[in-house]
Amino acid sequence: MDGTKEIDGVRNLDTLRTRLAPTMLRRTRSEVLDQLPSRTDTIVPVDITPVQSEEHDALERPIAALVHIRHRRPLTQGEFLKLMQLLTTQRIIANGMAQYRFLELWPDLSGSAPEPALLASLATPKLLELGELLQHVVVEQGRKVVVFSQWRRMLELARWATHEVLARAGRRAVFFTGAERQKRRTQNLVELHDDPTVAVLFASDAGGVGLNLQKAANCCINMDLPWNPAVLEQRIGRIYRLGQRQPIDVYNLVTQHSIEARIAGLIADKQAMFSNLFDGSSNEVQFERSGSFLVQVERVIEPVEVPGLEDDASFDEEDPVLARELDGMMASADEASDGIAAEPADERPATGAAPATAGAKDAAAVPADVQQLFSQLRIGTTADGGISIEAPPEAAATLASVFEGMAKLLRAQAKA
Repeated sequence: MDGTKEIDGVRNLDTLRTRLAPTMLRRTRSEVLDQLPSRTDTIVPVDITPVQSEEHDALERPIAALVHIRHRRPLTQGEFLKLMQLLTTQRIIANGMAQYRFLELWPDLSGSAPEPALLASLATPKLLELGELLQHVVVEQGRKVVVFSQWRRMLELARWATHEVLARAGRRAVFFTGAERQKRRTQNLVELHDDPTVAVLFASDAGGVGLNLQKAANCCINMDLPWNPAVLEQRIGRIYRLGQRQPIDVYNLVTQHSIEARIAGLIADKQAMFSNLFDGSSNEVQFERSGSFLVQVERVIEPVEVPGLEDDASFDEEDPVLARELDGMMASADEASDGIAAEPADERPATGAAPATAGAKDAAAVPADVQQLFSQLRIGTTADGGISIEAPPEAAATLASVFEGMAKLLRAQAKA
């Protein structure tokens, strides 16, 4: 499944089940947690605005160029990173132009009231949808909600946009992201459980694991969808677990005619395969949307023609115009997308200047994902004069991969 062939489904699941049976014991939720209440999942389609669509589709050509090159030779590390960052930027645009232009807009927005006309002008319709959902779930039904997004900036915008909806009902929201210190996080969780005025927890994927919120909330709203369906289930699992007594509602906001709609399709395909392998009895499953992720990207950008790319062409040698176009797009993407290392949430404080991007023009030579990684590190000295490096769990794995990659390069150079 390396993306070189289109995949319409999977088969021989009976054989795979038989081989796994001696070493795997699987109990489903329905078997061991039959006392769990009902769960209702709802896709909330969000119409893309013309401004979003223009910015989103402007990235299709460089994405198409990178995918075309992949057919001729493996992408270099730099090209692959460019591809991933362009896709991430499309995801941010699907969330809304207010997140895409956060650094430009936030200083004025933070001091303004979220009037309907102002909200409509931001080309971020998810904020309006969220306000309607909270009005229905929190204000009218009196329930507590956990709102997830991969990006702290989107959560900050969501809090700003819905503050008055909550305040009119005597309710308020708290955060659980990497931007808060541990003591503040703990206090916010206590307030969510015990304070009747705290009705919403805005959480990044830092809150996607390790939290037990089943006695605090019974509704989950996903502002955006992660690539991995397991991460999505981990989010929902914060409230849908043993001890939950109320029916659960899950709302997934999906921007139509965007990369986000494709992600929703990918998640559906992966969930179908997993369910049929472990919980089903059929020998094969057909995907509604065929293809690996890169194949699906190709299907989306298929009409885009990128002339001048030969079998072994590189951007710099064969298409300098396209190279400059990509470099320009990547410079803006670095600032707008918080770096491609955004699968872990952007845990920097949204209020004020963001450390890794505030000086992006002066540090253009340093990729934003690297800046974002190292901004999470804490370096100090030990009692004996040594140096200590501390990293949060979400950064530690990435840092380890960086060190391993450097070690491989050094060993290869030593042998050369």
